[in-house]
Amino acid sequence: MPFKNLVSVAGYDLPEPSSYVGTESTVVDASRNVLGYVVGAVVRESVGKVEMGFKYITATDWSNVMKLFNSEYGGNFYNSVEFFNQLTNDWTTRTMYVGDRTTSGAYTLDPNTGKIVGYTGAKISLIEV
Repeated sequence: MPFKNLVSVAGYDLPEPSSYVGTESTVVDASRNVLGYVVGAVVRESVGKVEMGFKYITATDWSNVMKLFNSEYGGNFYNSVEFFNQLTNDWTTRTMYVGDRTTSGAYTLDPNTGKIVGYTGAKISLIEV
C-alpha cells in the first residue's frame, strides 16, 4: 500500500504530526437518581476527535492548515476529514469542525528578513459534528 497521510482535510493532506491523539466518545443523556445511580441513555456512539501536535511546522504549512477552516481564505468551519480510525482499524471520513489552533509562542526567524519561518509546539484539534 502506498504512503498515505494520517489526516487530510477537504482533500488537503496535513503535514505528518509529531503527536496524534484519536478519541472515540459516546454521547450520553444521563443523570443520577435519588439513590446515586446513573440513569440515562446512549444518544450517539463513536463520535470522533483528532488532536495533532507538531514539534516544528513551517509558517507556510501552518498558514495553509489554518486557512482550511477560515471562510475568508476559501475554507469552511465544517470540513470532510479523513483519518485513521482506531475503532475500525481503517481509514474513515467524517464531517468535523476545528477546535483550538495554538502554538507555544516559540518561532524561528529568517535572519535576513526578520520574517517568521516556522513554529514549535503547534497544535490543532478536529471534532466530529
